[in-house]
Amino acid sequence: MKKAGKKSTLIASGVMLVVCALLCLIPDAHTNPSSLIPREQVRIESVDNTQLAPLGIVYSGSQTCEVTVLSGEYAGETALASNYQNSALDKDKLFEPGDTAYAMVQMGANGLMVTLIDHSRTGAELGIFAALALALIAVGGAVGCGALVSLVSSVVIVWKLLIPLLLDGVNPILASFLTVLALTAVIDLLVAGCTRKCLVALTGSLLGTLVTCVLAYAFTNLLKLDGGDTPYIVPLLAQSSMTIDPRALFIGMVFIANAGALMDLSMDVAISCEEIVYHRPDISRVELLKSGISIGRGVLGTQTTTLMLAYSGNYLSMLMYFAGQGTPVMDILNLKYVSSQLMNTLVGSFGLVVVAPLTAIAASILFTRRAKVAPAASKAQ
Repeated sequence: MKKAGKKSTLIASGVMLVVCALLCLIPDAHTNPSSLIPREQVRIESVDNTQLAPLGIVYSGSQTCEVTVLSGEYAGETALASNYQNSALDKDKLFEPGDTAYAMVQMGANGLMVTLIDHSRTGAELGIFAALALALIAVGGAVGCGALVSLVSSVVIVWKLLIPLLLDGVNPILASFLTVLALTAVIDLLVAGCTRKCLVALTGSLLGTLVTCVLAYAFTNLLKLDGGDTPYIVPLLAQSSMTIDPRALFIGMVFIANAGALMDLSMDVAISCEEIVYHRPDISRVELLKSGISIGRGVLGTQTTTLMLAYSGNYLSMLMYFAGQGTPVMDILNLKYVSSQLMNTLVGSFGLVVVAPLTAIAASILFTRRAKVAPAASKAQ
């Protein structure tokens, strides 16, 4: 990366870390009484499985565990805790002696009360994230640092801004679109710095996002999708007293899901065009446009396949189930939840098709103009 871009990336990273810290200080607007109970780590000392009743590969009943509190006010104390089973493979968990669990710990009328939530995974998750952070910085330098901060910023912005807006009744399409615009600007700035490369990538990805938003709305109407297959939509509707529009939420989720691929492609084209101008400062605008489109074509083929593999990978077990029971392909294609994922892939692919030439056009305008005025300065940047 050029020195000016590296400096602006580091400055932007510092600013965004401060912004994220301030956002994290915003109190959660939606809480319940149980969220105020202290959470601590506990060690499973022994288990009693006599009250468990096997139902195939799941269980009903409860598992009684003797635990020792490892953190907090009651560290070192022991208590009995019940691990109730719901006969649901995706929700139930079983503990073994020596496991570390995450639990609610409070003093009750009859002594210490411990409610087991699940296995304690935070330590391992933080370790994996730390390894990723070191790898990004070691390999990418300033760019890797920007990428790391952009990852953190995306998580904080979605959790602290987008989700509260949606829960407060803001239109999901508008809230999601504005969030994608903000995230795209922040991420491009963190990765590329305050440079023409950032402006080129930002132009292409934002125009592509606008296209995916329009197409998501149009295709949802065309395919008669109502968002009813969105995960957790039924309890969410009950929680919000039916104030959330499932269809609008589904549309917002579609272009949020595809925003990352659009940013990838626009940045690929922008970086490639910048390198071309750096080594060929005398290149004409038309030649750079042709090169940018050629680069976009090459990346487009793999990016479109990436979207398909990402969505099919998430639903591989579903496809196995249909194939295993011999469901006709035409039946599968007409199912609501299959059509939803297919539309997601198609919308993202249309966005990629638009992003490549738009980014190339922006690059040909923004890069060559300065290269012709001051080629020496361009090479020195």
